[in-house]
Amino acid sequence: MKTILYPTDCSEHSIPALQYAYNLSNKLQADLIVLHVFDIPSFPGTSMIRSLQQIEKNAFEEHQEVLNTYCKKHLSYMPSKSNVQIEVVKNISITEGILAKTKELQADMLIIGMKDKHSNRGILTGDIAKELITRSLCPLLVVPNNFSAEPIKRIVYATDFEESDILAIDKLTEVALPFQSRINVIHISTKDNDEERNQFAWFKEMVLQKVNYKNIEFNLVISDNIYEKLKTYLHDIKADLVVLLEREDIGMFKKLFHRDLVKQLESHTEIPLLSFNKAKLYGSF
Repeated sequence: MKTILYPTDCSEHSIPALQYAYNLSNKLQADLIVLHVFDIPSFPGTSMIRSLQQIEKNAFEEHQEVLNTYCKKHLSYMPSKSNVQIEVVKNISITEGILAKTKELQADMLIIGMKDKHSNRGILTGDIAKELITRSLCPLLVVPNNFSAEPIKRIVYATDFEESDILAIDKLTEVALPFQSRINVIHISTKDNDEERNQFAWFKEMVLQKVNYKNIEFNLVISDNIYEKLKTYLHDIKADLVVLLEREDIGMFKKLFHRDLVKQLESHTEIPLLSFNKAKLYGSF
């Protein structure tokens, strides 16, 4: 992994997410690009006072200074001696600005703060996060804005027994390895029968064959309420990261793996959520 992109609105409430992104980039030995997307309001008659080019130039300089000061204050970094770079872009759409920069940088991971009622511009609110989950060109990590940066000791990957899950788990080991994390692969089903258990056994065997990482545990759990069971499971094992595959199709186990669940967790989970987009998975990282 070479490049992590973290967009911010430079608010007080996004400081923990910024620090989480910084600590993770250091652990993964990746460059961290801190991005701020802004727009210039239109004022009738403004062009008569000053050229639009000058207004835009001044706006860039002002936002650049704000972002630079923000990072220096909360990361204690020296720009010339750090893996941190700052980027300011103008775009009328925050989402489009983020996606364009992700594509330009060929980022390996996009980190955003979770929905925050204190965000007055709407940057990184639920709607933007939900759209990025669907459209992001790389794995998307959603971090609660009040979540303190801690070592990632236990990762939970929720599987639907697809071959794409195996590829996602393999790529996930790039995050797990520096922390020596335990990866708990879990499938939660409403059915308790031989077919389900046989599928689980097949999937476990395939992962062990194709993924070169020893610290993996497998769990098959039966429950009528998949979403609530997953939340309880994350709490009980003290998970530091939950990982899901965002699918374009619904598939057999639609209750767990419909994209609505990913978005539900994005809005309500108290730990970071990493989402792999199935359609974009090949070629990520």
